[in-house]
Amino acid sequence: MDVVRSTDDDLPDHLFQWLEATSRRLRQEVMERAQPGQVLVRGSQGRLLQLIPPDGMRVTDLAERAHMTKQALGQLVDVLERRGLVTSEKHPDDARVRIVKRTPAGDRACAEVRRVIADAEAALRRRLGPERFDEMKSALRDLGREAG
Repeated sequence: MDVVRSTDDDLPDHLFQWLEATSRRLRQEVMERAQPGQVLVRGSQGRLLQLIPPDGMRVTDLAERAHMTKQALGQLVDVLERRGLVTSEKHPDDARVRIVKRTPAGDRACAEVRRVIADAEAALRRRLGPERFDEMKSALRDLGREAG
């Protein structure tokens, strides 16, 4: 009796499989491009740092912008604050409102996140070619916007 060997080509061929594989590849590309000794932040932390405008933002507004609950965002802000990447202060006119701002270290970490993402995207652009890469990015952007 012959043994049938499984290959990736035998697996279900659907978007979840390819999106997960692409996400793993992007994370790998990003980690390979990070500078030794640089403050590394996790994906959700780096994304949040990028969403905070230079003059800061209310936690409630930031949660909405990040598509997170206020509680989850508050926990993430607490982690970033302990790492010295953001500060949160009570609003001068309403003590119930917290304003989140990046620190200088947070600005540097944010710039590094942007740099490694740009480098990783450039590598994928070279791999796929500009037209295919731009089509992929446009389609993913459209689908993401539709999801809310």
